[in-house]
Amino acid sequence: MKYDNPHMSEYSPRMGNAVSRWIGSMGLKLAGWKLVGQMPDVPKFVIVGVPHTSNWDAIVASLAMLASGFKYTFLIKKEWFFWPMGPLFRALGGYPVDRGKGNNVVDQVVALFESEEKVCIGFPPEGTRSKVEKYKSGYLRAAYAADVPVFICAFDGPGKRVVLDRLFPLTGNLKKDNMALKAYVDANWVGINPERQ
Repeated sequence: MKYDNPHMSEYSPRMGNAVSRWIGSMGLKLAGWKLVGQMPDVPKFVIVGVPHTSNWDAIVASLAMLASGFKYTFLIKKEWFFWPMGPLFRALGGYPVDRGKGNNVVDQVVALFESEEKVCIGFPPEGTRSKVEKYKSGYLRAAYAADVPVFICAFDGPGKRVVLDRLFPLTGNLKKDNMALKAYVDANWVGINPERQ
């Protein structure tokens, strides 16, 4: 896939090179998946990968991001950033967060948003691959605090597609927005393992 491709906007944070894009493209092709849609025309946002029902979600999402040259950041406990894992996690987009007593993860996310011109932070709002009645609200707390939008990346299990779907409208009411996003996902997308949705 080319550096300039229909999935990216001019504002999209980018990473990788021709080799990494080839690896991502070949990985998607071998797995039988494809990437569709386009990233939003905003330089900073929270991205949610939904519905999260399988370990394959993370694999195909990573391959899709490699193929497109898109850079998304994911949060990992700072304790995992030891040699040789630390450099590997950083190269893949990992960002160390301190979850120790007295440390606010949302504040750390806001600091990351403020330190970059273009940044996207990814969250799986279910927090698990199992069936949940409601999403965890960390992604919304981060988006509200940093004053950035939330973008949906959907896993279309039956169609084997990673779908760059849409910016989701937020009202500022955490409970209402959280319920509305889950209702939208449940009504429009079926994951790899529907029984876990």
